[in-house]
Amino acid sequence: MAEEPGAAPPIARLHGMGGHLLLYPDRIRLLRHGPWFTAVNLLTHLEREMETTILLRDLVAVHMVRSLLLVQFLRLTYAGCPPPTGHYLRDAFAENAFLYSLADNRPLLAMQHHISNAAAGIRRGGA
Repeated sequence: MAEEPGAAPPIARLHGMGGHLLLYPDRIRLLRHGPWFTAVNLLTHLEREMETTILLRDLVAVHMVRSLLLVQFLRLTYAGCPPPTGHYLRDAFAENAFLYSLADNRPLLAMQHHISNAAAGIRRGGA
């Protein structure tokens, strides 16, 4: 996970089963890796992006997708993003989604608020 030379450091980071979610002043980077993604990909043949960058100025919404029995995840909505399919695994592993944990998702909920606040700041003309 190399940082871009001369770029501003992330203002928030989240490391979980979905890889890394990095929030910068102007964008979000989703970096997916690890045994969880490899196993799901091999078992279900899901195609997924390994890295996604979303500009905050393009972000429309940040949704917490909740499920009674399955892992909760963040879905980031922007123009041109994959629409929800209704198929849990396809939606949870889409290029605009981020899984955090099987148990405690409070840090994911906090990241949702950080992202929303950063995007609101961009819309107000800050950053």
